[in-house]
Amino acid sequence: MSELQSSLDHLLEQYAIDEGTLDYHGVHGFITALSICPVELTQQETFEAIFDGTPEIPEGDKNRLDELLAQVVTEVDRGFNNEEEGFSLSCESDLDDHDDDALANWAIGFMVAHLLDEDSWFVQNEQEVCELLLPIMLASGLFDDEKEFKEIRRDQKLTEDMCSQIPEVLMELYLMFNAT
Repeated sequence: MSELQSSLDHLLEQYAIDEGTLDYHGVHGFITALSICPVELTQQETFEAIFDGTPEIPEGDKNRLDELLAQVVTEVDRGFNNEEEGFSLSCESDLDDHDDDALANWAIGFMVAHLLDEDSWFVQNEQEVCELLLPIMLASGLFDDEKEFKEIRRDQKLTEDMCSQIPEVLMELYLMFNAT
């Protein structure tokens, strides 16, 4: 576990309101989505999304949390701009196990940011964006009650294949939204 992950998880756990608070992987997914399709958020809005509520955080810890989030932003940005290795998830080593909590947490964080301004994701190329988001939606588990996702989940190989495509999907989305 990296120092960044350890420090961020410590602060997140310290001020967690309930089980809806994101962990390091969830924050990485959250920042990844914001890097693809930026949404202007205040510090308070960011914290509310990450903690799924409004925690009471002393000013010093707010500043430390901002510093750690900036480090995640840098990490995500490097991933999208690394031509040799490409983008990797914070839970990359766990991608073979589609039921892994780290991958689900990452995908939930991504979906939290996506849902903050869902309409902006579909301004252009709506069908393609929907298709590209499908593996992330599947990995999050948030849509498992829907018929289409139940059918996909029954096929373990298909589920694993879709989840393993997430890094490539992210690069496609990033280029779609950020290529000039």
